[in-house]
Amino acid sequence: QKMTEIIGPPRQHIIQTEIGDEISLYDPTSERVVVLNTSASDVWRLAEGDHDFEQVVQLLGRAYGVDPETIREDVRATVDRLREEGLLEGGA
Repeated sequence: QKMTEIIGPPRQHIIQTEIGDEISLYDPTSERVVVLNTSASDVWRLAEGDHDFEQVVQLLGRAYGVDPETIREDVRATVDRLREEGLLEGGA
C-alpha cells in the first residue's frame, strides 16, 4: 500500500506577499526571505490546501498542459527546498 505524502500546511508564522505571479515568504523567527518563482509559487499555493504530493503533481501537470511525469522531479525538489527552509510543517 502506497503512503500518501501531505505537502503542507505552511508554518503559521510565515508571512506571505504576492507580487505578480511570484510569492515572497518571510520567516520572522530566522529573519529570512525566500522568493519563489512562478512554478514554485504554484506548489506553495497548493500546499496551503490538504493536497498530497501526487495530487499536486497531477494538478500542475494539467494546469501546465504537460505529462505529470515530466514535472515530478521538479515538484519534489521544490517541496524538499520549502521543507529545508522551514517553511512547511514537517520541515527542518
